[in-house]
Amino acid sequence: MSLELTPGERLGLLGPNGAGKTTLLSILACELAPTSGRVILDGHPVVSRSDARAARRIVGFLPQSPSCVPSFTAQETVEYAAWLKGVPSATRSTAARAMLDRVGLGEVRDKRMRALSGGMVQRTFLAAALVARPRVLLLDEPTVGLDPAQRLQFRALVADLDDVAVVLSTHLVEDVAVVASRVMVLAEGAVRFEGTPAELARAALARAPGDSPIERGYMSVLDGANHAVDA
Repeated sequence: MSLELTPGERLGLLGPNGAGKTTLLSILACELAPTSGRVILDGHPVVSRSDARAARRIVGFLPQSPSCVPSFTAQETVEYAAWLKGVPSATRSTAARAMLDRVGLGEVRDKRMRALSGGMVQRTFLAAALVARPRVLLLDEPTVGLDPAQRLQFRALVADLDDVAVVLSTHLVEDVAVVASRVMVLAEGAVRFEGTPAELARAALARAPGDSPIERGYMSVLDGANHAVDA
């Protein structure tokens, strides 16, 4: 694949298990070195470990199963992420408070992580991913395990991020329909579709299963990919 992202763009990654979505995000996060090709972040090629360390400072990454210290407060969790990203100690606390306010958690900043709801925990992790003001934000299945109201709230937060390039990897087609400005469908480690959500909806075949046009378009693309593999 060849992929270029600009600030304010929101790319939705769709694909079945094993399609390569998490591997791609790990490469973009500079946590996994590509076996071929290259990654360029903010104009700088990532070709060495020192390059990767520098690049991680401008990338916010929310993995599928993030971990935290349950006894930490939300404020401490975000401050710790700020420390990892090299935010100066003089501004670390203020930056954490600002991000918690941005995700709507200002009133619970002093609550322990173990006392927060699932939606609050996920928003805390989003604040942690954003605290160093990254140029790129990578989200791996961020709404899995959230109830419908929490998912709507999380989607709204991501849709409001106009100062960062966002890559959202998900199994939930409706998340992409709401959040993404561009969609990429992966199957068997290859790009099977790239375009807008509306274009993916128009790719739907009459016989395709699904509850919405974009879901039927996604299933149609996967069906075409499966036929290509069978051939």
